[in-house]
Amino acid sequence: GLPELALYEIQLMKDPDHSQNEEEKISSSSLRQRLLGTLLQPPRQDPALPSRPYVIGLTGGTGSGKTSIAKLLGHLGAFLIDADKLGHAVYVPGGPAYERVVATFGAEILNEDGTINRKVLGAKVFGKQEQLKSLTDIVWPEIARMAEEQIREAGAQGNQVTAQSWELGAW
Repeated sequence: GLPELALYEIQLMKDPDHSQNEEEKISSSSLRQRLLGTLLQPPRQDPALPSRPYVIGLTGGTGSGKTSIAKLLGHLGAFLIDADKLGHAVYVPGGPAYERVVATFGAEILNEDGTINRKVLGAKVFGKQEQLKSLTDIVWPEIARMAEEQIREAGAQGNQVTAQSWELGAW
C-alpha cells in the first residue's frame, strides 16, 4: 500500500579550481585546506602578551584533523607542542602531578610498577563532577605550565610560530 519510491540523483558540482591534491567536487575540506596559513582576522593586540612566537591553538575531538593540520604547520616551520603528550607526562612517576594525584585518589590507582592506571583513575572521576574537578585542578595547571615553558623555549630558539594541539574533553 505504499507509493513507489522515487529516486532522484543529484550530481555533485565540480570544483573548477581544485588542485591535484584536492577532491574534484566542491568541498568545505578543500576550502579549509586552501585557507590554511591565511590570517582570517588580525591578531588581538595585548601588551601583556609577547608578539613572538605567535601561538596557534588546535582543538577538536578525535578524528577532527588536528594531527594533519599540525603536520602541515610543522612542514611550514612551526614549532609543535602536543598537549595530549604533556597530559600523559604529568602522570608519570616523578611527573609534576603524580604525587598529588596519588595522594588525592589513593594508591589503588597505581599499577604494580608504580605508574598510574588511567582506567582505574578514570573510573574514580568520570560521572563524578566533584572528583573530576579535583583531578583537573591538579593536572591542567601543570599541563599549562609545561606548554608555556615549551612556548618560551620555542621563542628562545627563534621560532616565529608555535602550534599547540589538544583533544577536546581530554584529561
